[in-house]
Amino acid sequence: MTRLALLFSVIAAAAAIGLAQPSSAAAGWCWPSCSGYGMLGPGTSTANGCWYYSEVCSGWGYWYLNGVSKTCYPGCDPYNGTNGRILFGYENRDRIRGNFTSYYGKRYVQPGELGMGGYLRAQVTWWAGTTSQINVAVAG
Repeated sequence: MTRLALLFSVIAAAAAIGLAQPSSAAAGWCWPSCSGYGMLGPGTSTANGCWYYSEVCSGWGYWYLNGVSKTCYPGCDPYNGTNGRILFGYENRDRIRGNFTSYYGKRYVQPGELGMGGYLRAQVTWWAGTTSQINVAVAG
């Protein structure tokens, strides 16, 4: 009987600890909003000093995850590729680093994967091809 009571007390304690944990992190910065898609192409800008003219970037912060969702706009090939190529990653005062993609879907990158860390701006840059329809969310 004491073993059963001990088991229930351990389960109750684990449930209490689990419920006390903070909820999943909310986005610290989104573009164009946290619930919609925007068009990233030649001339797109957030007008806040990004490295490139056709780039959207967050404010400065200690970001730990940059996520981009890219649609099939204006269409995908049989391998889910589009004609729009983007660079998503981070920049600091010295360099810009990221991963390229022309495929639709969700992609994520952390600063450490790119050899970066510290006070950064998250960014997504139109690199080549057609305009891309994207949503960007960054957590920090």
